[in-house]
Amino acid sequence: MYLGTRRVRSAGRTTGSIEVTLPTLLAGLEGIECRLVLRDGSRPEIVLQPDLSSAQSLFRTLWQQLRLGLSDIDDIGDFSPADFTVTLFPPSHWQERPPLAYADALTILQQRNGQKGDAPEALTRLLAFLAVAAGQHLDLKASLAIAFGDAIAYLITGYSAGLGTDFERGMAHRTFREAGGQILPLGYPFDDQAWQLARPRFRLVHQQFRLWQENPQVYSADRDKWYRAFRLEMGAQMFSTPALVFGASVAPLQ
Repeated sequence: MYLGTRRVRSAGRTTGSIEVTLPTLLAGLEGIECRLVLRDGSRPEIVLQPDLSSAQSLFRTLWQQLRLGLSDIDDIGDFSPADFTVTLFPPSHWQERPPLAYADALTILQQRNGQKGDAPEALTRLLAFLAVAAGQHLDLKASLAIAFGDAIAYLITGYSAGLGTDFERGMAHRTFREAGGQILPLGYPFDDQAWQLARPRFRLVHQQFRLWQENPQVYSADRDKWYRAFRLEMGAQMFSTPALVFGASVAPLQ
């Protein structure tokens, strides 16, 4: 990934200290230790290799939390980087293997260390893509594995990863709620007890997804019914509160 050019600046000719101004896109790497590598040749390069071991450790920690929470379904096994495409930044699109972004992990670690405020998008995104791979380990295929990952992340954080799974996520929420569960507040992904309490409800959510996978006609019927109800609800809201729909108040006629 090309990020442009930057100048090397010296803090003083006798100090041995130099600075390289990094693009704003790399602001999340501030404070990360880097290994400096010089590559000689006709086009010499100075390479900064950041130490991302803390981010890699977070991937494994969150996977273990998922393993605990989904254990009533089956054992998803140990974390394997081969299940994912590991990137520096969250990609706009992906295929085959769900992406894990180091930038998301570093954002979460900074939040936990009190260096910045809430980072719900980063945490939800990581949990969702980890849960997509977990769903694949639990025999869910293609789009249903993606929807399962988004649903699990939503049930833990209360946020969606934006994977286009409104119907499946909504049904998972209803199944979870009707089984006596509550959406857990942000921060609970690191609480073992929260995952343990959610295990039987996650099992019911997975059963719903397996039912859809094994009976495509049931999936289609449920999806059509959900969207019909959604359209009726939105239509009722438009007729009852037109000013809210258009985002403006209605002035009286003069």
